[in-house]
Amino acid sequence: MSNMRFVDLHCDTLACEVYRSCGAKNLRSNDCHLDLLRMREGGSLLQCFALYIPTPAHDAATKEEIGPWEYYKKTAACYEAELAKNTDLIAPVHSFADIEKNRAAGKMSAMLTVEDGVPLEGRLERVDEMYKQGVRLITITWNHENSLGFPNKTAPEKGLKPFGIEALARMNELGIIADSSHLSDAGFWDLVKYSKKPFVASHSNAKALCGIYRNLTDDMLRALADKGGVTGLNFSADFLVDDAHYTHVADLVRHARHIADVAGVETVALGSDFDGIGCELEFKDCAGMPMIEEGLSKAFTAREVDLITHGNALRVMKDNFGA
Repeated sequence: MSNMRFVDLHCDTLACEVYRSCGAKNLRSNDCHLDLLRMREGGSLLQCFALYIPTPAHDAATKEEIGPWEYYKKTAACYEAELAKNTDLIAPVHSFADIEKNRAAGKMSAMLTVEDGVPLEGRLERVDEMYKQGVRLITITWNHENSLGFPNKTAPEKGLKPFGIEALARMNELGIIADSSHLSDAGFWDLVKYSKKPFVASHSNAKALCGIYRNLTDDMLRALADKGGVTGLNFSADFLVDDAHYTHVADLVRHARHIADVAGVETVALGSDFDGIGCELEFKDCAGMPMIEEGLSKAFTAREVDLITHGNALRVMKDNFGA
């Protein structure tokens, strides 16, 4: 993969910073955790850009409340506009082959994801519409109930709704990765039961090391491994150490090592949550990703580090998208 080697399954930069700024911030260069110039400096191969859908949702310009589907369309348009302005640096991913095509052209890859299935509003045809617009991963819920299921924050014992199971089947057919981060415990186990393809926890760590409700138990990690999925290491300090406010590389490595020991190194990936986290980072921002790689190299072989930084996530994408 040469210098372009990091695959990050989750960041909030596009929707939470660029879209909300109404033009004051852009994706190429900004003062956030992540921009395209620093991604290139840090060795990015592929970045998943999440369209986080708040509840309630408000138009960035007018501040008027709008529906989740309309909000999704506005943020998706912002994503498309930012990519169109930066074709020298980055190109979208609609198929697995696009990743290598972009790399060969010297360009990073962008993958569009949706954080919270709330815009579907029980309408299966919207899964197809999202796919046509380039969405390749959907986080089933955020921290609110929606038409697919329930969040771990308020209803860990409630599983996927009938529409959630129906939507999951369509996602499997099309090649949209299901994401369990934020989803209820019972919903996670429903993904294990019903998903025909590997799924991910795009930004979740090991609950055995940090008890926050969003992390995965060892049993969950083993089940995720059995499905061929991955969990993306979340860089937020309070997902690494209880009540922490500063992210140390050593703590990321500690979680990676635990997950690998419990579920196999093939289950570990990266899911930064850049610009969705409020703590300070030892490695500062996305340009500091090589510091994480260096830390991992102290606990893993070179081959294993490659799996964590890109290989495992790419495998899941290939298994979902097809070659």
